Amino acid sequence: MAKIWKVKDRVPDEVADKIISEISSNPHPGPLPGGEGEKHQEGNTALLAQMLFNRGLVEANQIAEFLEPKYENLHSPFLFKDMEKAVERIWQAIKQNEKICIYGDYDADAITANAVLGQTFKYLGVEVSSYIPDRFTEGYGVNLEALQKIKDQGAKVIITVDCGTNSVDAADFCVQNGIDFIITDHHEIIGELPKAYALINPKNPNDSYPYHEITGVGVAFKLACGILSKNAKCRMQNAEFIEGWEKWLLDLVAIGTVADCHSLMGENRILVKYGLKVLAKTKWIGLRALMQSSGLIEGSPLGERGALYRGAKVLDTYSLGFVIAPRLNAAGRLEHAGIALDLLLETDSGLAKEKAQNLEAINTRRQSLTASIMSEAKEKVLLLKERKVLALVGEGWPKGIMGLVAGKLAEEFYKPTIVLERTEELCTGSARTAGEFDILEALKFSSEHLSKFGGHKQAAGLSLKADQFELFYQKLLIYADSSISEKELQKVLELEAELDSGQCSVDSVQLIRLLEPFGVDNQAPKFLIPNLMASSVRLVGKQGQHLQIKFTFFPRRHSEAIIGDSSAAEESQTRNGGILHPSDVPRSGIPLRGTLGVQDGALSRRGDLEISGIMFNAPDFAKTLKIGDTVDVVAELIEDNWNGRQDVKLRIADIRIKDTRIQV
Repeated sequence: MAKIWKVKDRVPDEVADKIISEISSNPHPGPLPGGEGEKHQEGNTALLAQMLFNRGLVEANQIAEFLEPKYENLHSPFLFKDMEKAVERIWQAIKQNEKICIYGDYDADAITANAVLGQTFKYLGVEVSSYIPDRFTEGYGVNLEALQKIKDQGAKVIITVDCGTNSVDAADFCVQNGIDFIITDHHEIIGELPKAYALINPKNPNDSYPYHEITGVGVAFKLACGILSKNAKCRMQNAEFIEGWEKWLLDLVAIGTVADCHSLMGENRILVKYGLKVLAKTKWIGLRALMQSSGLIEGSPLGERGALYRGAKVLDTYSLGFVIAPRLNAAGRLEHAGIALDLLLETDSGLAKEKAQNLEAINTRRQSLTASIMSEAKEKVLLLKERKVLALVGEGWPKGIMGLVAGKLAEEFYKPTIVLERTEELCTGSARTAGEFDILEALKFSSEHLSKFGGHKQAAGLSLKADQFELFYQKLLIYADSSISEKELQKVLELEAELDSGQCSVDSVQLIRLLEPFGVDNQAPKFLIPNLMASSVRLVGKQGQHLQIKFTFFPRRHSEAIIGDSSAAEESQTRNGGILHPSDVPRSGIPLRGTLGVQDGALSRRGDLEISGIMFNAPDFAKTLKIGDTVDVVAELIEDNWNGRQDVKLRIADIRIKDTRIQV
């Protein structure tokens, strides 16, 4: 599918001057990366100003909080109206030796939330039980059969993590059976509020917690902080109590937050930024074993436990979202999520290694099944491609990977997608959105045909009777037709700026890293890099699915400046092959384009500046892209270290082949 490239509006002169002044006067985050000379530093500052402006960050306090998020700026857990009540009840249970059960769902957010509370109680020397429903026999959320089992085991307090907000019947059951039901969750509220002992949810309309994007594991962390702030020092001997111990939980918090695809601005940015630092020296033996089995770290730590690890790769949000989280999720997708939770709570290194290897094998099987179902699903999509929402059903499809398949299809076809496993009587599965379409609102509109549903704007789970599927789909399409324009079905690549050869440098990569961690609402910057010549093209990877390209830069600019209103920008989309280009008036003394020399890159035999790039899962481009083709490229800048040599490389998102072709 062809994508629209949209270069973001150029930062106005007066705003750029203001941002640059704030950056220059603020001692943090330290001097801008490398380079020599005033012009070089000026170019770096201007590029950083542009990226901050693109994120709506122009005031001094906004810039400081973004570039240097501080742990002490986290909101107090007691801003949740029911937090005090919940913490007091939990401490009462601890003192009276009442049984406490943690009830969590089976995705990575819930698993890490369960582990956060589990490790907290373990630190306090309190024995608790955990319950995770079976995806295949119980489904998601709190069910009454499970509550009956927990009651029979003598639990007097049940704490939910990442679920419970819409479990009205479960709350009623607990009231009737003398169990105090404490809900920690972050899901949207559908219908009436449950009569729980305490409801800790930032989306509770009766609550005043100031940040609504916190995830299930984030809410669980807040409860852990609340518990540790009361009575912990009295319960434990002074020699055992560690001030600030809760920070060791932040690696688990970061994993669940990124896995659940929530905003990485505001409080979540603080949690993930510090969580990545903690992850590099994690004290959780099971998590360490998982990182070793997945190849993120090698061998043993340097020095004492909790030190940095030998052979550690750069740990970033990609490590969390695409390496660790899929493995945690794999357990619940194919077997039982308790396998992943047991690993995170394991204290024996030998057992942790065995459990991590088992989880690795489950994940490998999950990858194979996903590829197989994706192939079947794509055939079904061909019959639905004119519709604004894709809804697919398949018999024998593993229920646990419906969300993965829906997400991949939504990304590839850029349409909201629902994928369901069909049995004789029931359809169960997952929904994923594309663009700004609110999939949860769409399900609410069609709820008369659903048995059960819940989730977020971006993702949801649902079930319905098999004979209701067609009626449900038709109602869904009615909502989509009134909510999604044809223009919104075109994927737009939002580009930070246009770069020249000088700015495709290691210094720029280091500058971009000041914006980490990347994720929702703070995507890794993509740039327009125009007028490149393909000097080498080859397929790489086990199945030859990735495209490795070498480019040569041309000295000329992509296009003349487009000055005027939005209509001029729309016109430029046609003139420049689908690129929406903003006004681009050079600003005296503050160049956006860099001033680096040719020495910052590799030279071809002709003496031109060269740069390498990789385009993942793009075998079709190899059929059309030829050596000598002139192209425009959308890419991220990434650092490439090989044999001790630092270089810059392109992670390519899209390529446009131009008419011009150079003979080489």
